Amino acid sequence: MKTLQLSVSCIVIALVVGVLVGVMQTSKQMVIFSIARGYAELFRGLPIVITLFMVFFILPEVGIRVNSYISAMLALSLWSSANISVAVRGAIQSIPPTQVEASLSLGLSQLQTMRYVILPQAFRRMLPSIIGLLSNLIQSTSLSILIGNVDFLKSAQLIIERVEILQGAAIAFQMYTVVLVVYFVICYPLSLLSRRMERRLQ
Repeated sequence: MKTLQLSVSCIVIALVVGVLVGVMQTSKQMVIFSIARGYAELFRGLPIVITLFMVFFILPEVGIRVNSYISAMLALSLWSSANISVAVRGAIQSIPPTQVEASLSLGLSQLQTMRYVILPQAFRRMLPSIIGLLSNLIQSTSLSILIGNVDFLKSAQLIIERVEILQGAAIAFQMYTVVLVVYFVICYPLSLLSRRMERRLQ
């Protein structure tokens, strides 16, 4: 349950922040562009494990107390939103400039042009890659075990240890098989959907 909750929380945050940062990366104002580009490059370049440890250990040092679940949610959201922002930026930049010029000539503002003209078209182009990223995000929630979050994988390990201690039985193979099947059932359809959408868009 916690794994599903963590995945959904990260997906929502990552989509909102990723789209915002992606749009900011197309800004002609150098300050906005630089901040957004720096954010994307920083968290895309860091391994997820490093980001997890940074959030978990550094936030308490600056007086922000968070538990392992919140730390995992923040770290995974930072990584995935940075990757989503790059997909959003690429999709926006793939729209012909004449679309923007035509919209502005019709009296639409920059914000209206982005909202009603550019983003709806860009959304179709970015969707396959974003679905693939979300699949990777769900898989990466298992890394939260490294900072003590009791997710699906951690629960499986606790069951294995409890059974081995109380009953002396070895059930590691069975439990890890169940974990594998669950992640496969969740992520494989997303991968198929992503490939199918890429083919349709081509």
